[in-house]
Amino acid sequence: MPEIMEVRDVLAVIRPAVLAMLHPHEAATLQLFLIDVGDSVRAWDNSWTPLQDDDVVIDGSAMARWRILREHGGSGSLHIEGGTDELVAAVQSDLQDFIACSRRTWGELRPLPPR
Repeated sequence: MPEIMEVRDVLAVIRPAVLAMLHPHEAATLQLFLIDVGDSVRAWDNSWTPLQDDDVVIDGSAMARWRILREHGGSGSLHIEGGTDELVAAVQSDLQDFIACSRRTWGELRPLPPR
């Protein structure tokens, strides 16, 4: 995997993996975007500024953020140098944590889809 990617390319890799873990009624509400890692500290009120599709993502410089059924969550910093499988596995792990801690799906474990 390249050392840098555009936001649109990162989203193209992680969106199917996120959708595969959601029930249809959850997937219908999904908002998925990337933010600058520094923005995660400043936006305590969920007012992040999404990166644009043509913005460049360097290893560790961005985080995925999602909103599902009016609940906000997100990933840790995205490490693209590890390859697609590692990137997807990390995002799915963070999404599983979000699902398990969500008000609507407390404690629920979702099977990870095969890659």
